[in-house]
Amino acid sequence: MTCPPAPSQPDRADEMVALVADTIAQSCDTAEPDAPRASGSLDPAARAGIAALAGNSPFLARLVRRDPAFMARIAIEDPDALCAEMLETLAARAPEIDDRRGFMALLRDAKARLALLIAHADVTGAWDLARVTAGLSDFADLALDLAVAHLLRRAMRRGRLPWPEGLEDAPATPALCRGSGYVVLALGKHGARELNYSSDIDLIVLWDNELVQPLGDTLPGDLFVRLTKDLVQIMEERTGEGYVFRTDLRLRPDPGSTPVALSMAAAETYYQSMALNWERAAHIKARAVAGDIAAGEAYLDRLRPFVWRKSIDYAALEDIHAIKDQVQRHYGARALNLPGFDVKLGPGGIREVEFYAQINQLLAGGRDPSLRPRATVAALDALVAAGRLAPAVRDELVAAYGFLRMVEHRVQMVDDQQTQSLPRDDAGLDRIALFAGFDDRAGFEAALLGHLRTVQAHYDALLPRGETPASGDGLDTTRFADPDKAEQIVEQWRRSRYRCLRTDRARRLLAQVLPALTDALAATADPDRALVRFDAFLANLPAGVQIFSLFQAQPQLMKLIARLMGTAPALADTLAKRPALLDAVLDPGFYEPLADADALETELAAVLARAPDYEEALESARRWLAERRFQVGVHILEALTTVEDAAASLTDLADATLRALLPVVEAHYAERYGRIAGGGLAVIAMGKYGGRELSFTSDLDVVLVYRADDHLSESDGPRQVGPSRYFSGLGQALVIAVTAMTAEGRLYEMDTRLRPQGRQGPLAVHLTTLDAYYREDAWAWEHLALTRARIVTAPGAMNADLNHILTDALDRARDAEALRTDTLAMRDKLAKEFPNRSPWSPKHAQGGLLDMEFAVQYLVLVHAHAHPEVVSPNLKHMIERLTEIGALSAADAGVLVDAYRLQHAVQSVIRLCLDEDRIEADFSGDLKAVLVKATGADDFDALSARLARSLEQVREIYDRILGVAA
Repeated sequence: MTCPPAPSQPDRADEMVALVADTIAQSCDTAEPDAPRASGSLDPAARAGIAALAGNSPFLARLVRRDPAFMARIAIEDPDALCAEMLETLAARAPEIDDRRGFMALLRDAKARLALLIAHADVTGAWDLARVTAGLSDFADLALDLAVAHLLRRAMRRGRLPWPEGLEDAPATPALCRGSGYVVLALGKHGARELNYSSDIDLIVLWDNELVQPLGDTLPGDLFVRLTKDLVQIMEERTGEGYVFRTDLRLRPDPGSTPVALSMAAAETYYQSMALNWERAAHIKARAVAGDIAAGEAYLDRLRPFVWRKSIDYAALEDIHAIKDQVQRHYGARALNLPGFDVKLGPGGIREVEFYAQINQLLAGGRDPSLRPRATVAALDALVAAGRLAPAVRDELVAAYGFLRMVEHRVQMVDDQQTQSLPRDDAGLDRIALFAGFDDRAGFEAALLGHLRTVQAHYDALLPRGETPASGDGLDTTRFADPDKAEQIVEQWRRSRYRCLRTDRARRLLAQVLPALTDALAATADPDRALVRFDAFLANLPAGVQIFSLFQAQPQLMKLIARLMGTAPALADTLAKRPALLDAVLDPGFYEPLADADALETELAAVLARAPDYEEALESARRWLAERRFQVGVHILEALTTVEDAAASLTDLADATLRALLPVVEAHYAERYGRIAGGGLAVIAMGKYGGRELSFTSDLDVVLVYRADDHLSESDGPRQVGPSRYFSGLGQALVIAVTAMTAEGRLYEMDTRLRPQGRQGPLAVHLTTLDAYYREDAWAWEHLALTRARIVTAPGAMNADLNHILTDALDRARDAEALRTDTLAMRDKLAKEFPNRSPWSPKHAQGGLLDMEFAVQYLVLVHAHAHPEVVSPNLKHMIERLTEIGALSAADAGVLVDAYRLQHAVQSVIRLCLDEDRIEADFSGDLKAVLVKATGADDFDALSARLARSLEQVREIYDRILGVAA
């Protein structure tokens, strides 16, 4: 046992030592059966051990405070005997607990005790590195085995799996798992029995097709997926008692598209036909740890030819080089800067020692079975024994590995965090140096740097091959804000983690286009987000040969996709979810204007008619709309249309969607409620939707109105209801059909608050109620909003009646002064609710779109009684008609129309290209170029000046029209 490190927090250390000493004294007085076996006091060595833990780690201090009696046992008793007793107790008690929460609490309590025991054995030198990591790994094995038994027993008791012969209704011991066909494999450090102090555990969960015998109509895949999800919950859910292990299932075959539990047959097929060489490397450490161990070992035996090949082919050797180069690229110039240094992934770190061993194992382990140990140190020993590694090199690597793992453990012990990075601040580095047993930071840094440089030198000399690029295949990731993350993403592509990169041809094509692709992404408005979005796009792509061939043949297409990823997040998300949209982009018709609303409605109605059921109809509508909106978005981005025309197209799409979808919703609703004789539902568009001025992210403001000839009648379906309830329910069904988030997303957000009485009123209002409300009860602001009303769809004669009601509500005589006061009050209220000083958010800016709308709508209401022709839901048309009757001067009208076009274009582009409104400082050159194109400006400076002048001019007109009343 070595001398424990001094505490960096002596007061906390003294407090915990005193607590443990008092606990011992009290236990001696009471002669409790679980009392620590001590004479009543702590010797200096025991006190030093407790102080080293509590005085250097807030996490360990909390564990001491939580269970001082157990800390006393740790300080006094033999750690091997105490650890064995703990595991035996856990193995005996766990099968007795049927309750899930009680079982989880038991595991978490055992983990906390084990963490304290192993930390003490490690810090005091009672255990070496191999014993520390084995202790952690043995507990993980047992916890998983007990958890699997707990879950399998529950499935057996519920009649979903048969009981093993002779074990009917037996306790949930691991014996219950044997022969079940369900197995948990551990990979990585867990598989090698090298878990670090705060490791997560990498697992692959499998079930044997030939052994599994589910009962009844239970499908084994469904059963074991559910069981595996429960297993993960047991392991990693944080409760009041803590957690057991963070659990990672992403090393299974094709994790993006496969269930969390796979059949062995499917896994074997994958590994024998599609798997990559990095997956071979991962399986070097694979070990069956829980469940049906024998089935797992038999599976690994069958997989051995995949992992250990008799000869190394060219592709495998290239992948081995890629594994090595990946680590080197991660840190660029491979500088050793200790503040914040990652002792696992940094140059000369733990990963390089592990890869040094693994690369040598892959090269020769297929021909020499002695080179197949899972553990790193054992693998290095085997390489020496086989004459493939000089003993001196082995000794230096093992010494460095031990030191680095010790530092890793000290960093993790501080707060039980899954980190391998040193603190960035001086005080933090001083504390870690002390916890590592050094008197000062200088000695710690000298020792650490010595080991890192030793590993670095050996690793760099491994498999030399010409010039190794510093940043990978000539790629310049420094143009990204986070070059390390960018390199990691690109490296994932190189390692073929996605389905689209499984073939050699796809990987070769990617390698050829990669420099140009990363350059295109780096040149976008937001390079880092563009890269992440393109990564999501690749993750969903079923195959890669076609797209990479297209990128090679048509660089402009690649640049377009890059611009979408970096400049237009809404379009990028659509493309990521639906990679097949690229086929549409290649169609020459994609760049033509959209058809009108009637043709679009006919097209969508045909799509909906082909859907086999209601749910599929909703999904089909979402796919259809997403493709059309994507087309309009690209047109805006590429300046193939004016923003005004794009707004009209987006409005036509919304109209077509509601018109085609409403009959489908009505038919589905009628299956339960039937129909109302002579009744029907109408949709009125309001706001920008009413004015045919939608932008790419606009909500739909609507009012739902119904007609029923007899308000006392009832529907004729299985459930008979009156008209008010019937049409409110139908309206709700329509809203849900439009707004529900399904697998294909949602159609639109829909806002119905502009209906009479807002949220307090019924969702759908009767024609006569609508008429009476606007005659007698509506506020001035509601009449202003009504100027934008436009009927989207209405059945039969209801259209004319509805038009009459709307016209009558707008054409009445008004008190201009009272209306002006109310208009100003409403505008001031919105200004306080949405304060805005940025000209690049022109909706709420002074002199922006809202000022323009309030002033023009005010004039429409004032003059509509004498000149009903001024009424129009479109703002530009209102301005033109007010000019024709002399309510606006030609000069003011020209200013307002120009300002409307300019501000609407700016708003539409920014909403398409940014996730939220931002200031000009956030604009990239790419976005500025799109804004310049969309507005017809000479350059961005000219656009800025023009926008500022536009806001000033509109505000001046607003003040003249709606100035303070005399």
